[in-house]
Amino acid sequence: MRIVKSIQTKVCVDGLLMKEYVLDEPLTESFLKFLENFGTVRTLDKLKKPYFSFEKELFISIKGFTGDSNVEVRYKKEFQDLTGDYFHLLLYYSRQGPAGIKQLNGIEKSLKEKMKIRLGTRGDGST
Repeated sequence: MRIVKSIQTKVCVDGLLMKEYVLDEPLTESFLKFLENFGTVRTLDKLKKPYFSFEKELFISIKGFTGDSNVEVRYKKEFQDLTGDYFHLLLYYSRQGPAGIKQLNGIEKSLKEKMKIRLGTRGDGST
């Protein structure tokens, strides 16, 4: 899957940056399974179109409908500069199966280290 265009960008009341994208193909169950490796996926299957949400703490949240090509992505305001490409990375590495999971885990580790530095912690609870 790839992003064809960005439809809308806005700053929400809580400071989150929201972007709505159109993808070149519909969101699939296999993409949601891939997302489970990186955060919390919730689905509502009893709707006319199955709805899903994905939450990666401090990174992003994604909302949309399975089988639809539109998706809404919200970026956490404190780390928008670090996580701005995270959705693109999810789309890219989802096509690579287990190798993609491993590579994206490595990228996440690096991003988390930068986040810890910005927060003034070393990861062991001390500052």
